[in-house]
Amino acid sequence: FGRRNKASKMGLSSSQPKITVEYLALPNKIGARGGVTRFFFLAHGIDADWKLYETSEEWPKRKAELLKTGANPCGSVPIVFYGDDDTLVQHISTLRFIASDLGIGSPDKRGNYAQDVVADEYNGLRDAWVAAAFMGADKDTFVALAKDKLKAFDGLYAKYGSHDTYISASKDGKPLWGDAALFGLTRDMILTGHLSKDDLPPRVLKMYDAFAAIPAVNDWINE
Repeated sequence: FGRRNKASKMGLSSSQPKITVEYLALPNKIGARGGVTRFFFLAHGIDADWKLYETSEEWPKRKAELLKTGANPCGSVPIVFYGDDDTLVQHISTLRFIASDLGIGSPDKRGNYAQDVVADEYNGLRDAWVAAAFMGADKDTFVALAKDKLKAFDGLYAKYGSHDTYISASKDGKPLWGDAALFGLTRDMILTGHLSKDDLPPRVLKMYDAFAAIPAVNDWINE
């Protein structure tokens, strides 16, 4: 999970600020919040260096340092060092900012709104997945919740979608932060054995397959 993002030939690496991402070294290519960040970067050819911390020893020390210095008052990751002087925290807000700064958001306001709708709804399901996958919450209860939420996401894509695959897209047809959040979480739920692709409703499945097929994303998943 710690390798440098490989920017696509059509990516932004030649014109973007220098980006360094700090995150956790999670097993089995589980992504969680850092995965959402990585998949968004890969989809857009955004180059980044990744510094990963082992959760048992390295991360508690780094978290204490972030809190002490005020670099991240929340003490959470991913933390993105953007350009010469920007320190960005909270992964969805970070991706929204970067999309705006690099001019790769939806070309219309409603498209960006739709991405926010998906991202807002994603947060609660992500927290429930963390509880089920890592904190001992009941698996069957979570699976039932996840299936219901995925149906709700399918409805959001039907109601607010302005793209034939993603809920909205950049001007060159690439997925944005809400799609990246739902893709990353869905992939994690499959990796941890809580869902299978057969559980995905049609619009979510279409988005998932398209996102996974983006060459840079596919290359990273399979490397």
